[in-house]
Amino acid sequence: MKVESDDRPIPVVFNPTAGGGRAQRLRAELEEAAKSSDVALEWRATGAPGHAVELAAEAAGQGHSLVLAFGGDGTYNEVARGLLGTETSMGVVPAGTTSVLAYEFGVPRPVGVSLGALLDGVDRVMYVGNTDRDDIIVLMLSAGPDSLVLENLMPWLKPLGGRAGVALQAGIELMRPAPMPALRAVVGDRSLECGWAIVGKSRCFAGPFEACPNADPFTPSFQMVVNRKRTRRSALAFVGALARGKHLSRPGVERCDLDTVRLEGVNDSSPIPYQVDGDFKGHLPVEISIHPKPLVVRLPRV
Repeated sequence: MKVESDDRPIPVVFNPTAGGGRAQRLRAELEEAAKSSDVALEWRATGAPGHAVELAAEAAGQGHSLVLAFGGDGTYNEVARGLLGTETSMGVVPAGTTSVLAYEFGVPRPVGVSLGALLDGVDRVMYVGNTDRDDIIVLMLSAGPDSLVLENLMPWLKPLGGRAGVALQAGIELMRPAPMPALRAVVGDRSLECGWAIVGKSRCFAGPFEACPNADPFTPSFQMVVNRKRTRRSALAFVGALARGKHLSRPGVERCDLDTVRLEGVNDSSPIPYQVDGDFKGHLPVEISIHPKPLVVRLPRV
């Protein structure tokens, strides 16, 4: 198995509140797996948003060859930011509610199995996305019904955990009389008006579901999928088709490969939110491109 060349403990950047505290509960399981693999772990807990960036950058500056990101996709995103442009690889251990990036990379579950697969894994260079707001995109950026739900997620729903809270908020949004988002994706000299745009750096979305099935983390490009229709009924049908892997065959759904795109509102009457890797980030317009710095990631052997 691969271990640190100088036999130092492997840094584990973790969010104690990930998955409603799930990461904290799984800590003992990961420790037990580490002992079985004859490696030591050094736990570095985050205390606030953005702290994982600092902890990961610190580990890279100390010359560690591997940093484990233990949590959900928000933790992975921050650790990736801290490791961009360094030779330190990021290994993702699923401890969040969904941990979508772990599905993308084929990291097995539970966490005890995850650790063994990563210790015996291989390193690859990944290309992440970037926005003009300085967001890092590891999985995807999207604007539409999903980002609307995340922006409006009520504080009293958050303690329920990711899936349950988001599902309840989605039900609330379906009952609102307000119009659905109207946005435009501008790719070169082409403009696509739509109700939902998903710009994928990776295939997976909201779990193992492949919203952008031809997206490739290891090439400097995105795949964008748009739903040209704007009704609530169309959004529900799109989600249902996505769960079955049939969304690309729906009327009004288009896809294209690109390396830059601008998402903007069709009118200025209401701000349109966007989300990155499952977290609400801001409002359109936003410009998306490939980040110039590489990210080294640790993958299980195939």
